[in-house]
Amino acid sequence: MAPRRVPVLMKKITILFVLLLAGIILTAGCSSPVSPAVTPTATSIPSSPQTAVKTTGPASPELSPSSTASPAHPPFGMTTVATTRIASDNPHLDYLNIRKRTFVDPLPNCLMENALPAVAKDPQYGIQQLVPKLTALSEDDYLVFLRKYTEGNAENTTLKSLPVCQGSVAEPTWNFIEIRVLIDPTNIQPSNYTITQEVRSGDKVVARFVTDQHLIINQQLSLISYVPIRTSEVDLFDSVSLTYTRH
Repeated sequence: MAPRRVPVLMKKITILFVLLLAGIILTAGCSSPVSPAVTPTATSIPSSPQTAVKTTGPASPELSPSSTASPAHPPFGMTTVATTRIASDNPHLDYLNIRKRTFVDPLPNCLMENALPAVAKDPQYGIQQLVPKLTALSEDDYLVFLRKYTEGNAENTTLKSLPVCQGSVAEPTWNFIEIRVLIDPTNIQPSNYTITQEVRSGDKVVARFVTDQHLIINQQLSLISYVPIRTSEVDLFDSVSLTYTRH
């Protein structure tokens, strides 16, 4: 019996050895390193400044020296100047207009001496005097002048002939400058204001016309005045500005 058992035992050992060898081979195959030929490579961006790729986004806006923002300055008007505001509740200037030469044809000196002797006969009256001096007539006074010295009670109608002026010299001739102002009060409580119109010739103030008014909000105020002036000085009358003083 012993001789027959040895071959069987050897056979079993051989089978176990083959199975063990196969397991070792399979295990070695699964854990072996990947061949360099099939290893994936990551693409990288070169670090050299000459070849580096730069990402670009929206460019930030830049102002060149020539486009630097600056406050806008309104153009200077020959007949209007912005209201000078001393207080936040000063009236709002809605309208200011200067009409030069209300008469197309100038008025003779003799007529003006009879109509406005305190003006026409005053040697110190005018813009070009050492101390400039001008007077403003109210709208009512100007309408009285038109009724008394014009045939049509209106500008640019025939002037009435005055016997005292027969044969007189027309020079120096005269005209009127009309100033129209419309202001809108902004003061919550009714208040008294002194309104000053400053007349400028060039950069110089040559006259101030002052009026006291009781201003009530939402009640617009219209100021109309007429300045008698020699024809030679009409174009020296440049602009008018307004200032307000609340009492």
